[in-house]
Amino acid sequence: MRIFKTKPYLLLFLLVLPLFLLRCGDIESIHKQYLNGEIIYAGRLDTLTIRPGYYRAQLEGYTQFLGNSDQLIIEFNGAIQTFDINNNDEIYAALLSDLDEESYEFSVTTQDPDGNLSIPQFVAGFAIGDEFVSNQDPREITGYSFDNDGNYVKFSENAESEYVIFTTIDYENEANEIVRDTAFFEDNRVELIDFNPLGNIDAKSYIQSGLNGIDTIPLSANSYTLPDVPYSELEKSFFQLVQMPSDNLGNYNNANPELYLFDGDGSWIGDDTFSYYSNPGDMPHHFTLDLGLNTTLRKVKLEMPTPSSSPQNNATEVQIWGRDNIEFAETSSNTDAAFYNAGWSLLYEGTIDGETMASSSFLVSPANQVRYLRYRVLSSVGNTNSQLTEMTLYGQDSQPLVHDKSLFSMSLMPSDNPGTSYGGNPSNYLWDNNSLWSGNDAYGYHSGEDAVPGHFTIDLGVTTQLTKCKLHFRDPNNFSGNNPTQLEIWGRPNLEDAETLPVFQSIGNTVVSDPVSTESFENAGWQLIVDQSISGGDLQTIEFDFPNGPFSRYIRLRYTSTVGNQAFQLIEVELSGYGAITN
Repeated sequence: MRIFKTKPYLLLFLLVLPLFLLRCGDIESIHKQYLNGEIIYAGRLDTLTIRPGYYRAQLEGYTQFLGNSDQLIIEFNGAIQTFDINNNDEIYAALLSDLDEESYEFSVTTQDPDGNLSIPQFVAGFAIGDEFVSNQDPREITGYSFDNDGNYVKFSENAESEYVIFTTIDYENEANEIVRDTAFFEDNRVELIDFNPLGNIDAKSYIQSGLNGIDTIPLSANSYTLPDVPYSELEKSFFQLVQMPSDNLGNYNNANPELYLFDGDGSWIGDDTFSYYSNPGDMPHHFTLDLGLNTTLRKVKLEMPTPSSSPQNNATEVQIWGRDNIEFAETSSNTDAAFYNAGWSLLYEGTIDGETMASSSFLVSPANQVRYLRYRVLSSVGNTNSQLTEMTLYGQDSQPLVHDKSLFSMSLMPSDNPGTSYGGNPSNYLWDNNSLWSGNDAYGYHSGEDAVPGHFTIDLGVTTQLTKCKLHFRDPNNFSGNNPTQLEIWGRPNLEDAETLPVFQSIGNTVVSDPVSTESFENAGWQLIVDQSISGGDLQTIEFDFPNGPFSRYIRLRYTSTVGNQAFQLIEVELSGYGAITN
């Protein structure tokens, strides 16, 4: 057998030959791709993102590599949406509509005018829907605050949902109008301007349709009841202007502030009569007001002539000063120092947009209770006069006045029992601030015997709406027979046709005339303020409140029964009420 040996180089050739043939085949296949020319790819959008929307989504991409591509082709879930690219902005956006609430993978291709396509790009995204919205918590009102700089509705520090971008509030103001304001994500309170206490307020949150979403979607509104404010409007019927020497009375050009500054009508009809109108050239100036009660002033509302017709007299800078009494309150000059030296306290100082606004309201920081106010104008639009059509005031913790006994007097009418039996001297001692029984009948009122029922009349010296009565009797441990068990208080603003019959008569310390009937009181125009049962056998002093009755200057105290039912004695009387009208 003959053995042939293969040369080494021949063996190497045989091993390399198949690889060479394979490589030549690859080159030929590549060459075939370019037999009809080079493949051209269209320009494309760069850095694609999907912004979620409500049952839709928006694709966005940068146009820096877009070239002349003018068509966008988006494929997803077997659907195709195409868009014309016709802008030259830095970012192009395509809105994909009619999507289901789910996640998607979008295939994105661009095409140029020659029909060339870009290499496909893939981007994930989603659309939101009702399920997403239902899972979002609105921002809720957590409370209210009444601060020196305003009244506020409060929210939690941050929104309950990360997608809440703002919350609108709609509330009723004092004019029963709907006011809208907005709390943005970072806001934790919104001022409530002149809101209507116990009125309605609605809070509606708006969410973004996911992170970087394109849609703003309202959630269902939450309804609340506005709180009651710690202050309330003061009753204007208690007010009266106090004419002090330095006051500008505001009656220029027949203006009549006494009648019209507190009548509840601040409208401007072009007639100066219905306003406060200061004398020309008296700037700054002020007037003084008796509130007829003690209160912590919290808010002031000023109404002025309509700026479009007559703005020149509207105030632009004002002060409010307060005092608890009027003693030594006069000022010799119109300066802050003079006001302070006279015991006035500055409650408020601020500017008013009288040039464009016919009404201005401002809050007053809580301070000590006051009865008297001074409204002081530092400047006005024309800086010559000032004019007001209405002033409204609000107070906190208001209290009635304890009426000045020095103004009290007996108003002896023909049917009155004068209370002078056994030496009684009520004119001097019934309001002398000594309420203790001294053992001497002279120091108070004594009806005499056979005197029940009976009555007497007191002139309060002012017109008031009575709210409280405090009476002091004989010490029951000494003698209680003349202490009352049933008392009535009747009131009238004047004594015109106020007499009742029969005429009072007595012999010595014994009453011989018949008592006056309830019907006679009513026929004479007296109004019953209170009918009070009293445990006179056990009490030396009684204090009782009663509902606000009619405005009265004259009251009749009528004793209809006593412990012994023969006589009536009274040592001291104190009365409280709202208002102290002297004219």
